[in-house]
Amino acid sequence: MKQATINYDFIAVAIFLFITSCGYNVYQQIQYQGLFTRYVDLQWNSQNAEADLVTMRNQLEACKSPAETGI
Repeated sequence: MKQATINYDFIAVAIFLFITSCGYNVYQQIQYQGLFTRYVDLQWNSQNAEADLVTMRNQLEACKSPAETGI
């Protein structure tokens, strides 16, 4: 009957790969959080710019209305 033996090299490589994959997952999570924060900030900026545009357009229309009516 053959007996299976595990090399110390195999254990070292397995531990190294496990630690490396955990480190890569942490790195990806940090990247994801940074990109998500940038995305949310850009969405807020876009909505603020759109709201400002609507406000300015309404003010412009309000300025044009009295001139057209002759008041």
